Amino acid sequence: MNDKSGHHWSFDYNYGAQNPQFTQELIGTLKGCYTAIDARATRAGEAITHIYNILPNYWRGYAGGGAEASLSIGTVSVERSKQDGLWNYAVEYENTTSGEHLRMRFRCCDEHYRPLTERWRVDARNSGDDKYSELTCEGTLVGHSEVRLHINGTEVVVGTMEASAKLTCNWAFFDVIPALAQTIRASGNSVELTLLEDLEQLRPKSRLGFLESIETPFPLEGYYVYGTGLLPSYWWLDVHGNIAIASTFFETLVLREKIGEIHE
Repeated sequence: MNDKSGHHWSFDYNYGAQNPQFTQELIGTLKGCYTAIDARATRAGEAITHIYNILPNYWRGYAGGGAEASLSIGTVSVERSKQDGLWNYAVEYENTTSGEHLRMRFRCCDEHYRPLTERWRVDARNSGDDKYSELTCEGTLVGHSEVRLHINGTEVVVGTMEASAKLTCNWAFFDVIPALAQTIRASGNSVELTLLEDLEQLRPKSRLGFLESIETPFPLEGYYVYGTGLLPSYWWLDVHGNIAIASTFFETLVLREKIGEIHE
């Protein structure tokens, strides 16, 4: 823990020069989410959506403009629905400062690890005004072991993995971690994952494990994701089974709104 602020080092990026301060923004966002009226439970086939504010980890001296000063630099929406035994994911990432906008579409098997099925797609664009401002990437899993990407008409072999490996994506961790949390805590061991980071980079030697529990700013359980060639990330699970905070190297996602509940 960080003795000065009382918050965990994995998501404590408070700097005195920020206005508002990182901790103030993070706690305020979570309080707004948890005090909101709970959304109705969803029926089979309806979408479950979690919306996150993006906070910058290393933005010393930032000052938000206007009366509604905010440290947020964008939003992430993670929508999924279950149909015909598969989970359909639609992820929207928008960074308003960099102009980056990502649309990710993929399908996963209805298992704890959320294994990717054969095809997925990423549409990316930025605020530039040239031929490099947009990119389309379509991925395929060939023979359960080879990952290929088709980028603007060019095919690239990303890598191969063991045929028995279950390939998942970091954008499915919002469901993978709640599903595996009890197993990890009970065993005291981490679990090995074959990860396709951002649906582009194959990370076959990744591990998901328990970090620790904290009571501030809210009761949360922390989990880490480490791996060869992978920057560490920290995921904090609330008492309702939602990922409340996801802290990567450069940014931290903070739960702002939840629509619907997942019922197995």
